[in-house]
Amino acid sequence: MTHKPILTGLGLKSSGIAGFVLSVVFGAIFAMVVTPKGFIAGTSSYWHTQVEDIAQYLSGYLAFMRAPWSLPLLSIPSLNWPAGTVVTFVDAIPAFSLALKLLSPVVALPANPFGIWVLLCFALQGAAAWFAASQLRDNDWWVLGLTVFLCVLMPSLTARMGHLSLQAHFILLFALGLYIRTQRQQKSSAGAWTLLLVLAFYINFYLTAMAIAILAACQIDLYRKTANRRDLAVIAVPLAAIAVSVPLMLGTAFGKAVPDTGFGYYSMNLLAPVAQGSLISMPFFVDATGGQYEGYNYLGLGLIALVALTFTRLARPGADWQRPGRFLVVVLAACAVYALSNEIYLGPVHLLHWRAPEFLMPLFEAFRSSGRFFWVVSYAIVLYVVVRFTNLGVVARAGLAAAVLLVQAVDLQPTFAAVKQALKREASEPADIAQWNAALAGVKTIHAFPKFKCNGALIREILPLQMVAARGGYNLTTGFISRYGADCDAIAPEIAASDPDSSAYVFTRAQFSDEQIASYVPAGTQCRQLDIWIVCRKGQP
Repeated sequence: MTHKPILTGLGLKSSGIAGFVLSVVFGAIFAMVVTPKGFIAGTSSYWHTQVEDIAQYLSGYLAFMRAPWSLPLLSIPSLNWPAGTVVTFVDAIPAFSLALKLLSPVVALPANPFGIWVLLCFALQGAAAWFAASQLRDNDWWVLGLTVFLCVLMPSLTARMGHLSLQAHFILLFALGLYIRTQRQQKSSAGAWTLLLVLAFYINFYLTAMAIAILAACQIDLYRKTANRRDLAVIAVPLAAIAVSVPLMLGTAFGKAVPDTGFGYYSMNLLAPVAQGSLISMPFFVDATGGQYEGYNYLGLGLIALVALTFTRLARPGADWQRPGRFLVVVLAACAVYALSNEIYLGPVHLLHWRAPEFLMPLFEAFRSSGRFFWVVSYAIVLYVVVRFTNLGVVARAGLAAAVLLVQAVDLQPTFAAVKQALKREASEPADIAQWNAALAGVKTIHAFPKFKCNGALIREILPLQMVAARGGYNLTTGFISRYGADCDAIAPEIAASDPDSSAYVFTRAQFSDEQIASYVPAGTQCRQLDIWIVCRKGQP
């Protein structure tokens, strides 16, 4: 006797609007539960900092919103002045910031919109999980519910709360959903891939790289079925669209990028997917490099148990189940290997070193935080494991789902509680904006020394000045900017070329003596100390 799920019997399809709405709402509710009061509104103490990465995003966003429209569209001329920078290199989520700037003439925007961005990411995580689950099974509330729950509660998603652009894991789920749809329909989706990848490119490069890998696997696996070369050509369509957009959006910003090191340091530990639970833990597990927090990829005990059950007779997928294609498996395996990097650790034990090919080092430097590349593997595990149990009876499926959800929730509850507590950190704003605005009255440009990455300049010394500049509308000759390079020895030439009447010269107290400062600043300049900085300007006490 065939059974009909209750919701299906009511005419509500999991792959229809009801499933979509419930998935989005679940994601949004989870975001509100896992964050403290005022976080989503952008008003909690977490956002009131000048010495954390959040200050880079917010100051970059504020400077971008103040900037007049110009080409490239994402330019921020006031930071790293006069060369300027772009929204991409201050991690202010280019697509989101651009959308808000377009809306600003007609919509009243919050002073800090990034809490809304977090809410949007979790809602879209639910939407993307719905999309992927709907491609797996056209109308199966069991598959949808379990998939959405496991994807929204994926620990690596919540762990990225402090790095806002990396919250967009929904990109990976949409990419996997497109892969599944393409294989089932045996039809390319060039438009959908182009929309997804162009959007991803202007959110985060890491997520874009993973999505491009899924696109390549998608079209190669499709070509193996159709032998139609046009299916392979689809790979080039979104890449061409991205390339065409770069001059308009970014200009020549990439020509000025400076690579960073860290490949092999920001890696994933072999034990990371299974070692950091609360119900069952491995006390000997450690961050072997000091940077393996970037490879935090714990799956949760409920999901781990479900994976283990796929090796039993309980895993009996339906006749319509499709295995992941060969090239998708290759891509996922490659992502897992890259996540481990060339320095492979099992807990504290250094198991293996392999020499990275020299010609690949620029790529490895660009994607130095390799531990992140396991994220796409995590979501593929969810999708291809959940669907393995669709042939079980109603009672068995209900019992299995209840057990998995309960174990997953209980195991991860301390993790989510710790995240919520961390988001309650106290405010830290060493630069008093009102005091600085008074000291800088009439100033257009802040010439700050040392510049970022020069003489050990610290985030504590640079970021508050960047926030002062962004909030006050001043130009700043440095900035906490990704892949940034500066001429560290050009202090005297820069000051000599400046306009003393509209400039302020700011030196970090710890880096410069009074004698050094006096040797640099123009005649007639008066200096005063503000916190850890010495501020000098013409004719001001």
